Amino acid sequence: MDRNELNLLDSIGNPVFVLDLRPSNWLQYIAWNQAAVDRSAIPREDVIGKTALEVYPGRLGRIAYERHAMVAKSGKADSYEIALPLKVGERTVRTTLTPLSEPDGQVRKLVGSTVDLSSEREQHQNRIQASAEITALTSEMEQFISMAAHDLRSPMLNVQNIAFMLREDFEDLGDGKLELIDLLENVGVQATSLITDVLSYARATNAQARQSVFGLEELCANIFVVLDPQNKHELSAVQAELFSDDIALQIILRNLVDNAIKHAGKESVDVRISVREGAEEYLEFEVRDNGRGFDDPAIVFLGGGKFRAESGFGLLGIRRLINSRGGAISAEAPETGVGSIVRFTFPGKAVSIAAPKSDLASAAT
Repeated sequence: MDRNELNLLDSIGNPVFVLDLRPSNWLQYIAWNQAAVDRSAIPREDVIGKTALEVYPGRLGRIAYERHAMVAKSGKADSYEIALPLKVGERTVRTTLTPLSEPDGQVRKLVGSTVDLSSEREQHQNRIQASAEITALTSEMEQFISMAAHDLRSPMLNVQNIAFMLREDFEDLGDGKLELIDLLENVGVQATSLITDVLSYARATNAQARQSVFGLEELCANIFVVLDPQNKHELSAVQAELFSDDIALQIILRNLVDNAIKHAGKESVDVRISVREGAEEYLEFEVRDNGRGFDDPAIVFLGGGKFRAESGFGLLGIRRLINSRGGAISAEAPETGVGSIVRFTFPGKAVSIAAPKSDLASAAT
């Protein structure tokens, strides 16, 4: 090989060697690039002009040479794994041999390259270990957050009760004390709401997957009773029998309906829940309301943006829960410009779905 060819081989980062089939039919090394020298700690002068039998004495040399001979005879490329004594110790490498034929079809040379599989496997193992450590740390953090939120809820409820008791029979003298009581109560209400969102987030992210047959209308009815005990709102769900995770869906739909009621901007809001079969054993849900609609941060967050405080812990929890099951969630404004539409996909099948009710847009006021 000429100097330019040898320089080209030296520019390659992985070990590369070239074997020449001599007239005596012995396959001898005629090139051994710098990467091969560095990784093996075997200088060129100890390799060039020799066979694998001479470079690697014993069983290792026989195995390597038999592979060289097999590729030379078959004229077909081959890859194999072998343990080689390298500079850093014995390592498992993958060697790939490619035959080079003359115009007459006879194999004259073999080009070989090696990849250190031990390094790849160690890196893969390190990635697995790092991922496991991150998962464990995340789980511990979420458990701590859940326990802290649970412990804080009772004191915050006590703050609200204290404010309520102070207001009873309180005589306002115009000295600002009533405003302080109102501020105290408001702090308690807001803190309790945030704590409830944190607990909802913890329940959502820790929920285990389980599937069963259930009625969507009945599941939503239970949600509506809790969120609208005075029946002030128009809340409805399509009649459908589904095979899916009813507990996870209850968490998701409760958060979405609660969000629609809280941010409706009106005394009474219409919320309608529908479902249809999607692709690859996924269900497509839609939660539509005629309230004020989402603020921009919430729309960006549900569409995949990063969490921001104004988006709410509830939205963070349901997006993570849906994503963990392979689904997706998005929010948008209807064409009428009134209300909001949230769509999400979730694993499951439809046993039966009744005809949908009239479009909510026609009822928007």
